[in-house]
Amino acid sequence: MENKISEEVRKKGQLIFKEGRVEKDLETDKRIHFKVIGETEVHSVIFDKNKNEFSCDCKYSTLKVKECSHILAAKLYMKIK
Repeated sequence: MENKISEEVRKKGQLIFKEGRVEKDLETDKRIHFKVIGETEVHSVIFDKNKNEFSCDCKYSTLKVKECSHILAAKLYMKIK
């Protein structure tokens, strides 16, 4: 799912991360589940360890099949923690 990320999505993801709106919800052997607080709702971001892939339940990610700001924020969170 490594598509080119727009500057708008990049900035939103960085802002979500900087504002502390990402938290690790649950980690299993296969997945890491994150809660990401978006502008209007809380989103579920999942990192699949076996596939090395992220998924998000937001409309942008599911409809456009592109990396959303919520996934970007979770990636930033993983780099820091």
